[in-house]
Amino acid sequence: MPLIWTFVRRGLVPACGLLLAGTAPALAALGGPLAGVSADGSPSLSARSQRAVSAPGLSRATVITASGVTVHEYAGPDGVVFALSWAGPTMPDLQRLYGSYFPSYAAARGRPAPGAYRAPVRVRAPQLVAHAWGHMRDYAGSAYVPALVPPGVDLAALGVQP
Repeated sequence: MPLIWTFVRRGLVPACGLLLAGTAPALAALGGPLAGVSADGSPSLSARSQRAVSAPGLSRATVITASGVTVHEYAGPDGVVFALSWAGPTMPDLQRLYGSYFPSYAAARGRPAPGAYRAPVRVRAPQLVAHAWGHMRDYAGSAYVPALVPPGVDLAALGVQP
């Protein structure tokens, strides 16, 4: 593991290049306000940055959890998180990320087939589209709420699997 990553994981160096003084970074849930990212105050998150993305009016917040999972959250002009993507050495807390959409995810996912514990997860429900894949120390995934995606947004360009 590179030395700089050791410092990032221990919180000694801002992982995203920007640590906002006076704010405690946090995750915003799907359908929640991106402004909620700084209001959560969770000690399990180490850094965040917020910036505009390629499409006009869209914002992205990046959060790195204490376990090293990088979460990118995308919000439309109204400030509501419509999509997210994540990658890291562990699975993130999907219930926290999906927020009020988690029951839709759990119901659509159902029980995996025997022996399919490593198979990619694909959920395509009217309320939520989610994908997750990976193996030990290398997990990734994305999710979005179809009804919240602003018109003309290319999800693939944001790193969200449509």
